[in-house]
Amino acid sequence: MRLTAIVAIVVGLGVSLAGCINPDDMAQRAVAGGALGAGLGAGLGATFAINPALGASFGAATGGVLGAAAGAITTEPAVEYGPIPVRDTAARPSFYDEWPPGYQLLPLGAAAPPPLPRPG
Repeated sequence: MRLTAIVAIVVGLGVSLAGCINPDDMAQRAVAGGALGAGLGAGLGATFAINPALGASFGAATGGVLGAAAGAITTEPAVEYGPIPVRDTAARPSFYDEWPPGYQLLPLGAAAPPPLPRPG
């Protein structure tokens, strides 16, 4: 009974802390991948090895290294937002963006009229 409660608490903490990493940070992904890999490697090593303690230790070490490497490798590069160049002339529509009949390009200095005042 006591072992079941400890296991439930550890699993609950692991599940609740799983969402506390920043997926854009390479170091945090490597740590999370290493922890998940070590846990999975220890479980698989203890299950399929002849000596469960030795299998768990080798599985945890191997899984931790592979999980950390996978977490670091799969990090997406940071997005760089640069300025958008503004054209000097209005863009003419191409073959697929024809203007509907009765519409034409606005003059270069044109602006939208101001909104109507709200009643009340």
